[in-house]
Amino acid sequence: MARKPKQADDQSPSADGMDENVDKIREILFGGQMRSYETRFETLEQKLTTHLDKISRSFEAQVKKIDAYARREVEKLSEQLKAERKSRAADSQKGKQELDEISEYLESRFAEMKEHLETDSEEHRAALESQSAELSSSLQDAYDQLVSAIENESHALAESKVGREDLAAVLTELAKTVRQDTKSSKR
Repeated sequence: MARKPKQADDQSPSADGMDENVDKIREILFGGQMRSYETRFETLEQKLTTHLDKISRSFEAQVKKIDAYARREVEKLSEQLKAERKSRAADSQKGKQELDEISEYLESRFAEMKEHLETDSEEHRAALESQSAELSSSLQDAYDQLVSAIENESHALAESKVGREDLAAVLTELAKTVRQDTKSSKR
């Protein structure tokens, strides 16, 4: 059976065909490894997101507890202050002597309460600052650990991947072989 002579377009490999061959070779050589990398990155990202969400929720819960405690204390002191004012108003109807005695008593009581309130406020403020610093430190530690883990994973991935020059050499050799096979099959 006689072969028909090939046209000029059929004699040189087309760029599309070569691209498809290179893509197939790339998929064969690296497809599984790239899918593995993608899966590992997705897993790492999910773990990171979950951990940060937990830390954020914990932080918000602690801030809410502290806020609720501070509000209760302020309300208690406010109620005490209101009670003292009512008591003072009722006692003011008594005679001048009683008024002077009550006035002196209330002034000393207010001074004590003010001092107590200032002390409590300073203690609460210090406790809030301490807890805030602890939480910030915990968040920073968690962040540093996560960054370190990501860097370690990236480093491990970088060490296990094929070098560009090696890949280029393999692909160049493969292209030469394909080109030689194409030339020899045309003859």
